[in-house]
Amino acid sequence: MIEEEILDILAEFGPLSSQEIEKELQNRGFSITSRTVRYHLKKLEQRGLVNKGDHGKSQITLEGIDFLKGLKAFERLGEFSERIEINVYSSDFDIYRMKGKVPTNLAIIKKEEFEKCVEVLAEMEDFPFIIYNGVFFADEGEEIDGKKIPNGHFGIATISNTFYDVLLKSAGINTYPEYAALLRVENMVPSRIMELISYVGTTMSPGWLLLRSGLTSVSSVLKNGSGVIISAVRSFSRYAIDIALRTVETASSRGFRGVLAVLHPSDRRFSLPFGKRARIITSAGLNHLAPIHEMGIDMEIRVNEVLLEFSKFKPISTIK
Repeated sequence: MIEEEILDILAEFGPLSSQEIEKELQNRGFSITSRTVRYHLKKLEQRGLVNKGDHGKSQITLEGIDFLKGLKAFERLGEFSERIEINVYSSDFDIYRMKGKVPTNLAIIKKEEFEKCVEVLAEMEDFPFIIYNGVFFADEGEEIDGKKIPNGHFGIATISNTFYDVLLKSAGINTYPEYAALLRVENMVPSRIMELISYVGTTMSPGWLLLRSGLTSVSSVLKNGSGVIISAVRSFSRYAIDIALRTVETASSRGFRGVLAVLHPSDRRFSLPFGKRARIITSAGLNHLAPIHEMGIDMEIRVNEVLLEFSKFKPISTIK
């Protein structure tokens, strides 16, 4: 317990002396001396979780950070849902003015893959299972909402399905993230859900987990009309279904896509677990990037970590 607290303190504050660690432990309610702190620091050093930094101060190692993450994994369950909530709160997009910041997925890819990526994205302009056909490219060294594109890389930004949480919030409807799902598509028609991951049961984006699993075949849907895509399931008050349907219709009239169904609690389509709330099922924003990943192109994806001004998104056919 004490050693875990020491690691947590070093992760938060950086290199500290045993006296400084003692003071912070006391602030946290522990009655302990610096001599006892030094004893525990020695044990942590022997395990490779702590080492000595400048001026003899103790600092946490990369192994210590990984160990601490493992300890805190249970505490972090559901934190991706909190990220969605923050994005919804922070977005100021106005669908009637078509202005404002929207939740965005950002893929960071090596520059030598640029032409291949452009070819794939061009094929997806009319794909019904993306949220919006606009994309934004960022060059190396460029910053997107505080995220800097590394040297030798470029960024592709696409609109996240959290966009619909933003729209519904603007209409007075609070949504709750329930599941990410693998969804079978036959002849461009969603047919059945194959697998579910609960948002409350993971510390990461469940959609990204499904994509990385290798179980998607968005490329096949794009080319042949059949395959497996990622979808997102949100719940909301059953008394707001009419408002939700009108909001989706407004979005569709302005070029937004990806809503697969709005379900009353009694609607048993897709065989979802029983619930007392209405649900909206959307295609995941990650489907826009999935064919690139399925080609074997290595990418780092920041899911819902970026808010970007909507005006920056342009159809790829208009990007020179």
